[in-house]
Amino acid sequence: MGTLAVNIDLITGWFPMTVVIAAVASVALSVGWTDGAWKWQLSVGIPVSFVLTLLTALVIQVFGLVPAAFPKSFYLWAWLIWFASVIAVLGWARAHWALRAMSVIALVFTVLAAFTVVNQTYDYYPTLARLFGKNAAYFVDLPQLQVIREQTRRTGRLPSQGTTISVTIPGRVSKFESRQAYIYLPPAWFHNPEPQLPVIELIAGIPGEPSDWTRAGYADTTSTAFAEAHHGTAPILVIPDNNGFKTQDTECSNTVFGNAETFLITDVPDFMEDNFNAAIGKHSLAVAGLSDGGVCASILALRNPGIFQTFADYSGYTSPTYLYDNEKQTIAQLYSGSRAAYEAHNPIALLTGMRYPNSAGWFIAGQGDPQPLAAMKQLAALARKTGMQVCLTTPPGDHSFTFWAQAFRDSLPWLSWRLGLTPPPKRVPARCQPPVP
Repeated sequence: MGTLAVNIDLITGWFPMTVVIAAVASVALSVGWTDGAWKWQLSVGIPVSFVLTLLTALVIQVFGLVPAAFPKSFYLWAWLIWFASVIAVLGWARAHWALRAMSVIALVFTVLAAFTVVNQTYDYYPTLARLFGKNAAYFVDLPQLQVIREQTRRTGRLPSQGTTISVTIPGRVSKFESRQAYIYLPPAWFHNPEPQLPVIELIAGIPGEPSDWTRAGYADTTSTAFAEAHHGTAPILVIPDNNGFKTQDTECSNTVFGNAETFLITDVPDFMEDNFNAAIGKHSLAVAGLSDGGVCASILALRNPGIFQTFADYSGYTSPTYLYDNEKQTIAQLYSGSRAAYEAHNPIALLTGMRYPNSAGWFIAGQGDPQPLAAMKQLAALARKTGMQVCLTTPPGDHSFTFWAQAFRDSLPWLSWRLGLTPPPKRVPARCQPPVP
């Protein structure tokens, strides 16, 4: 019964509809229909809550508090939250205890309904378990990891699934202070002698954190499924914190907020080699990112083709954007007012008139995601002119983790082949030029 509860689907099915019905019904039941309070609750509550909703929308837009594809329907639920709050205040003094309790219930369900609308847009918490902290399918700590390794070496049998751990990666060269990273180790990593496996760095979006890739993007379970088809072998995944403590968004650049780029191209690979025997040569490292993390992946690969010869950009944009600012604000906030520094991190500029004959990029965006869709087409067209192998696909989909989970699943065989780990995939769900052999 407990397992069924934590696996409740928060995106589809009965749960979202139940929340909506409960929110609307509880607000209606919290109005003082029998004591006459409804007269001023409605006459005052409707216009006041409407004004408060407009102010909420204004603050959100002016300060750029929401990411791309933020659902407009959220404001309907914001209005209902304000309306439930106002009628609760207006009717509280005369209300019976039952009506007061219903007012509290109404507030809870209206907030839950607003959360559900946003969650359905991004698929950020797909299940109740993921909402309450289950960030990976098989999460262990370092002592448990050692136990699994010793057991494997004693029995000679690889574990049936990969494991995910969290560690802090020190910024030895960059001096960049980051929060904990997530690392996925496939079953083959436990083999004795320990193999040197290639690494994919995965970059989260904005707002976001490393656990997004496993909690909502299911990168770990995708890799385990891939490993099952390849005798336990899959690339190691490292999901670093690319933003640190000083800002929510570095665009993976060395800026006033710290040397994020140096951290990602030097400290992270070195840490993986020293602690997990990872292969980090120029043919053994790839970088991939979703949304703003996709921009990061392109920036890192195009600026450092000797380190990342393979990259994947899932629903990224054409240019670096600090939080939700415009170009001018991004240059001022992130690059200390230097347009030259901005252009040095701008994928369009990096692809214009340059040659990347040894590089390869995978570009994908959903047909229901207009801005990233246009960006992926533009970047792919420019990338083809540089001599790199370009794979472009634009399947149905939107700006959500359901889409990104499938994007990673589709590109993983190609990434693994490019890293020299597995044979070329027999089927590539993208248009690749030149084609995969």
